[in-house]
Amino acid sequence: MTPEPITPHEFVEFETTNSSAAHNEWLYCIDPKFTKYRIMVSAFLSSNVFPTYRLDKFGTSLTSIFQDKEASPITFVSLASRLDLIEALLREGFISTNDTVLAYHCERCGVRVVKDGIHRLCKWVAEGTDREITVYQVSSKNWERAPVDMPNYCRCGK
Repeated sequence: MTPEPITPHEFVEFETTNSSAAHNEWLYCIDPKFTKYRIMVSAFLSSNVFPTYRLDKFGTSLTSIFQDKEASPITFVSLASRLDLIEALLREGFISTNDTVLAYHCERCGVRVVKDGIHRLCKWVAEGTDREITVYQVSSKNWERAPVDMPNYCRCGK
């Protein structure tokens, strides 16, 4: 994996076109860095990678409500062992055929939050498919002012 710098405009264009999850949350981070890179799904998910969905307070279903303070984060690695949760996501039907993912990354704690590509990644996990993907990523060492998804995963400022 060799990250290639991209412009903020390229990132915004990709995010606007592809993601429905809290556009422009990166505007609240300090000194954002924009990159894209190619990586195998297995390598990408082996790090500290989370979907924007979290476990409800009972641990039985996923919620996408970012304000739910009783919900708890679940990594894609942990999600892979919960086929019931993956199947529920796949039934939502938001699976495109492209090979791209959009991620927000905290450089201090290593957390990555997938803002677009969650259903594709779940499909590939369920199928046991390992393929090369392109990740569009914004990274920062400081997400403390982020208002939506990052506070549920990055605990650096807490």
